Amino acid sequence: MAASLAIRRAFVDTDDGQIHVRMSGVRDAATPPLLLLHQSPASSLVYAELLPLLAAKRWSIALDTPGFGESFRPVAQPSIGDYARWIVAAADALGIAQFDLFGMFTGAGTASEIAAHFPSRVRRLILAGPPLFTAKQQAYFAANAWPMRPHEDGSHLIAEWRRVMERPMPGVSFARRCDAFQEFYRGGENAIWGEAAIAAYDLRATLPRIAAPTLVIEPQGIHGDCAAAAALLPDARLEAIDHLGYAMLQAVPEKVAACVERFL
Repeated sequence: MAASLAIRRAFVDTDDGQIHVRMSGVRDAATPPLLLLHQSPASSLVYAELLPLLAAKRWSIALDTPGFGESFRPVAQPSIGDYARWIVAAADALGIAQFDLFGMFTGAGTASEIAAHFPSRVRRLILAGPPLFTAKQQAYFAANAWPMRPHEDGSHLIAEWRRVMERPMPGVSFARRCDAFQEFYRGGENAIWGEAAIAAYDLRATLPRIAAPTLVIEPQGIHGDCAAAAALLPDARLEAIDHLGYAMLQAVPEKVAACVERFL
């Protein structure tokens, strides 16, 4: 693989702490970079297969949301607004004035918040499985945010291991499932904060405020109503990817990359 397509890793400094990023591609003043935000609990590692495919046409940067991966750990439960502010601070640290933005599930909530509150920064927006919940789903996520907090006897590890290995993820290897499991607790006992934040977030009120042209990607079996999310957006189109949920990023990255490039 050419050096320009390889994934490079770095830390960027913000006032609140360092944010870890994975980057691929070459910086080009004529082409806005693409920032990618992961679901929770996870890290920028979920984009390992996708980044080199995007890099042929644009500088692409996947960020570890604070509290996940190798980014700094917040000292209190963040809101989606806090996550959005930290991502914009990372863009500032990288010298990026305007960017395209991709968010997956929890990351789609943060991406929506950025697009609504920092409209001059976001040229185009891609929301993969945006978490537009019914009241029942919202209550479920609030009560069942995961991963479960660590237990001193380690029993949480077996429970979460089973959750990961039994979760339908067609096309994702055992090795990549192991990677995913290991990322869950990089944030320590507060790795639950990402899902807790999205469970408390009013995405329904945010979407109509987004001016950027938006692509809503609908994987199979994702929580949240993608079609309803697209309908709430002022300038949006909906595209389905025929693969199950989060697995699409590892199992069919070529399909995801093609979808992204058509839109951008």
